[in-house]
Amino acid sequence: MSEILIAVLLAITLDHLIPDRQGIKPFVWYRDWAESIEERFNGGKRAHGVGAVMLATLPIVAGVLLLHYVLGQLAWILRLAFDVVVLYLCVDVHRPGKTANAISNALESSDLDEANEKLQELTGKGATEKNEADIARAAVEGVLKQGNSLIVSPIFWFMLLGPFGAVLQRLSCILDSLWGHRYERFAEFGWAAARFDDLLGWIPARITALSYALMGSFEDALHCWRRRVGVWSDINSGPLLASGFGAMHMQICEAQEEDEYAERSSDLTVVPDAGHVRRVVALVWRVLLLWLVVGILMTGAHLAGLFSG
Repeated sequence: MSEILIAVLLAITLDHLIPDRQGIKPFVWYRDWAESIEERFNGGKRAHGVGAVMLATLPIVAGVLLLHYVLGQLAWILRLAFDVVVLYLCVDVHRPGKTANAISNALESSDLDEANEKLQELTGKGATEKNEADIARAAVEGVLKQGNSLIVSPIFWFMLLGPFGAVLQRLSCILDSLWGHRYERFAEFGWAAARFDDLLGWIPARITALSYALMGSFEDALHCWRRRVGVWSDINSGPLLASGFGAMHMQICEAQEEDEYAERSSDLTVVPDAGHVRRVVALVWRVLLLWLVVGILMTGAHLAGLFSG
């Protein structure tokens, strides 16, 4: 437990000290490789997608497992260093917050073009309509989702399965973004990638959603989670966004009859602005600190038990 916590703390520290990875983009080559696999395997059937996912993930995670084992046989410090580097490459704590704050600054300066450009950097796409409310809302949604996919989820799988788990989670996110069946070309082929990412994200997404509730307005977050989760079709984005918006008092989820609820739009009850973008960044940081404190306390209790025994 103590070695895992040390690895997590060191990886987060590295992310803070070297957020740009010295210009190294560790997964760019993987995207290119995955695209070449898709060109060869995409025959429009789910079975092809299953094979492509296996080919795109198994060699990488097998290599990580082998290196972890070999270095551990040589010296525990080498294994620890390897684990730290792998987790450092898989998490992204600093960048989403920095980009979101840049969006907030641009909105406060009424520079919508700059804000929309930074939004594209954060989420990969701009706002539907280029106005402050839409850009701020998209930024809040992006940070709430990435608080899970880039922070909580890789750390969760690292703590559960070591560097193998963190890499597997990161690869699943990339494959879902590339192949997820959101377009006709990937309607069947992308099914496996989307389900694989949903599976790995199911537990971490709900841990993150609960954490948003704990670090925000608990009652509102849980109420919105229960009443509004169905507004979003994605099984993992639903809890994250419903809980996050509720935790920030951005959505009041009144109890309704089922028929009324089915017809209710997903509009928020407040107009998102630059302040909400800053608040969501602070919310994600509080969640990270919460679980670091929990980890430290659990490790302390474990060590105290060993010494007293």
